[in-house]
Amino acid sequence: MKEKINKLWEIIKENRHLLVALGITLGVATLYYFAWAIPQTFADPTHIGFEEGRMDNHLWWSSDARDYRDTGDNFFGNTEEETVLYRRPWLYPLIVGGVRAITPFNPDYSLWALQFLFWLASIAFIFLAIIRSTGKIWLALLASVLFWSHPSPIALTFHGLTEIFNILLLAILAFFLFSEHKEKYYWLIFIMSLLLVTKPTYQIQLIILLIYIVFKSFKKWQVLRFWGKIALALIPLWIQLLLTWQILGYAIVSDVAGVTLKYWTLTRVYARVEGVPDLSEVATIVETWSREEDIAYLLSNKAATFSVYANNLVQESLLADAYVIIGKENPMDIAITTLNKWHLYLHLLVLPLMGYALLFNYKGKWEAIWMLYLIFVIQTLATGVSSDQGDRLMITGLPLWIVSYSFLLTKIKTLGKETALLSESDEI
Repeated sequence: MKEKINKLWEIIKENRHLLVALGITLGVATLYYFAWAIPQTFADPTHIGFEEGRMDNHLWWSSDARDYRDTGDNFFGNTEEETVLYRRPWLYPLIVGGVRAITPFNPDYSLWALQFLFWLASIAFIFLAIIRSTGKIWLALLASVLFWSHPSPIALTFHGLTEIFNILLLAILAFFLFSEHKEKYYWLIFIMSLLLVTKPTYQIQLIILLIYIVFKSFKKWQVLRFWGKIALALIPLWIQLLLTWQILGYAIVSDVAGVTLKYWTLTRVYARVEGVPDLSEVATIVETWSREEDIAYLLSNKAATFSVYANNLVQESLLADAYVIIGKENPMDIAITTLNKWHLYLHLLVLPLMGYALLFNYKGKWEAIWMLYLIFVIQTLATGVSSDQGDRLMITGLPLWIVSYSFLLTKIKTLGKETALLSESDEI
């Protein structure tokens, strides 16, 4: 026991600068968090803050949040409300239901406290991912500020939705991507599976990751242990498929994609093409259409579909304000909107640099950047099929691009090496 304590103390001494930097980061981030949260408690209108009697309204004011709450309570037999596990995958409802079932305190405050810890843990994993990828403490300090200074995740800790947990999983994914562990790829599949049963939008990313890992490991194709480990890493997905099979009689991850496409994209395309301004009227017209009819209508009106998609992607996502209700003149909403605008400018600036860098680099740590950036791009493009969601679908990508851009920053000096060599050869 004494030897283990001595070893731990040696590790702490060796990493004291790192631990002090991380501690300062978390301490300042906590002060910043409450500097927003406490004033918002008394602001109006807002769904943020600690005021007694309003926390319930903060957490559960949206129908999506109430779905998670009721499904979580259903897990533990605490409600007669019907489960919607076929639309809201099991992991976040299980967390919500577990907190509400076992906490000895006010369950709403307990869930907020848990999501606050998720937010702090996200900062820590982003910080450590940048240390692993670049080895630079100053860059980890600076990059983590990009995350915790954005008020949108702070606001979302007061709401019963998956976004904060989603951010934490992505931060953990970034941390594991730079690991040297021999079982790293199986852990990546497992984390992506957890992301999938938190938000169904990660189906494409999981499929791409599986294909990549299978082909990268082609020498192991005939080894039963290889396929067994992949199957074990996909356990969260198997649970979701089993649950939906029991409820619906067939297995799916979620039916939310069809609902989103119909009521957030198709209705707007139909309204634009047919000149019907009332979206609720359009919803009653298209509600009986089949999935094939939905897609056929969108394809037959390509210009309107692209226009709606582009507006959803840019105005309704990348440039959106907070999803949680905050008054338009509220400083928090202004800060969120302003930061989202500047982040979009940053994405456009970095896009050609990242594209160029990834074309010529794919080994070592660049493999991790490929994965992170591809997940980020797919996730961002997917937001274009939805609308009226504020920035909540886009904001979860923060860990992905912050770590990717930080790594790119350390490599900018070497990106022009080939051009420099070419210039020297021309002079010769």
